[in-house]
Amino acid sequence: MKRKLSPWCKEVKKTLIDRDMSVTELCGEVGMCRNYVTTTINGRMYAPALAEKISKALDIDTEYTI
Repeated sequence: MKRKLSPWCKEVKKTLIDRDMSVTELCGEVGMCRNYVTTTINGRMYAPALAEKISKALDIDTEYTI
């Protein structure tokens, strides 16, 4: 069964596409490894501290929930 993404996860993915930015580039901005960032963006891991860093880096106001 396909996982339903939270509004925050969708917003992050949309913003990355709109900015033509890769996950690797985002990892550099937030100072975390790619695996940790992608599992958080895809909603497989609950990481509020990282989500806050990602939200600030991408200027996202959507509340982080899973």
